[in-house]
Amino acid sequence: MNSHLTADERGIILPCPACGTANRIVYAKVAQQGRCGSCKSDLPHIAAPVEIDSAASFAALVSGSTLPVVIDFWAPWCGPCQMMAPEFAKAAAMAAGTAVLVKVNTDEHQDIAGQFRVQGIPAFALVKSGRLAAQTSGFQPAERLLAWARQG
Repeated sequence: MNSHLTADERGIILPCPACGTANRIVYAKVAQQGRCGSCKSDLPHIAAPVEIDSAASFAALVSGSTLPVVIDFWAPWCGPCQMMAPEFAKAAAMAAGTAVLVKVNTDEHQDIAGQFRVQGIPAFALVKSGRLAAQTSGFQPAERLLAWARQG
């Protein structure tokens, strides 16, 4: 499986581990375990960070997800962000089925970062039921990030 997943306005694109077919998990059903549309194998829960490619897909995800969404605001030139990337991936794997972890490149999506008033990176936001529940910043080991998200 890729180190990250992608999303569109309708859902998260998850490759089947058995046959490799891309399957769309609609945001309203991210908490459920799906089946591959091709080989009918069970699909795993979302266990990798979802890379945000557009403001529209981001808006659809945070408004439609039935699970809490943890957002990592980062940039490719940011050293602490690069150090955070493996911890964020580890947190995504640990939170599979209980939260969706997404990455927003602040260089490419300044509009999204602006909505959350991100001033420094790495920064994190927690969205529950479409509403901002908490924000924090700075390097976070996976366990601490998930503990923060559970409290938010």
